[in-house]
Amino acid sequence: MGCMFSAYLCEGGLDVTLLDRDPDRAREIAARGITIEGVRGNHQIKVKVTTDAAALGQVDLVMVWVKAYQTEEAMRQHQALIGKRTVVWSAQNGIGNCEALARVIPAERVLGGSTTMGANLLGIGRVHHAGLGDSFIGELDGSESERTQRIAEALSGAGIEVATSREIRRLMWSKLLVNVGINALSAILRVRNGALVEHAECRELMRAAVDEALRAASDKGLVFDSGDIQALVAEVARRTADNRSSMYQDIQACKLTEIDFINGAIAGMGDYPINATLTGLVKAIEASCGGKA
Repeated sequence: MGCMFSAYLCEGGLDVTLLDRDPDRAREIAARGITIEGVRGNHQIKVKVTTDAAALGQVDLVMVWVKAYQTEEAMRQHQALIGKRTVVWSAQNGIGNCEALARVIPAERVLGGSTTMGANLLGIGRVHHAGLGDSFIGELDGSESERTQRIAEALSGAGIEVATSREIRRLMWSKLLVNVGINALSAILRVRNGALVEHAECRELMRAAVDEALRAASDKGLVFDSGDIQALVAEVARRTADNRSSMYQDIQACKLTEIDFINGAIAGMGDYPINATLTGLVKAIEASCGGKA
């Protein structure tokens, strides 16, 4: 997602720098640029890349695309990016990312976000844009602000449509509900998103996991229409049918997944056996392949 967003926004005329922790990968991307193929056609885009936040200095907007379990550490490592007017936008998977950022920088600098765009990493600097989707940005307290409007307009003008929302926490939970239904099951079964809606057994497991997450959301004061959410989960799976979920990609690469911040987060909120089982299965797969970040 970081490669895709940075490439599209750079192509759209914004001054964007990709911050990478791997010097070899950064050099390769700097030399070759980013290649994107998929639903928006083929693109070859040169982007600025660095591993040194201090050399880059203070910026207007930081977009966080690291894995949820890396969020706090990444922000601590790259605090040199943060100036008096810098804001940090998280549209990552799972829940808890904004809270992790707020442990490092002032909470008022953190903006919530959500996106259902789908991307697969094919190699260093090579991305398959597998699915279109909606992207949102908003203040975590539900207020309207000039800064979110300004950011949304800038990103939309550069080619990635982003809308503002006063219900960003609700939208973040909506994305979580979708991920609860799709990510773990696709990773366990090793299938692309579209396969999950092709079989009755898969659809039932998706429904059961999402139903538990809906109950957890209700306990936190966020009430959703069950039918609408279940329809949304199926729609996203169909719309990103050719996409390998991020969790499936992590399992294929023998890496740690974000399971603790998705199904695991739901399982930790109460008696939710379907999500607990899905979490256990993903962790068992991680352990069996020696997964590590």
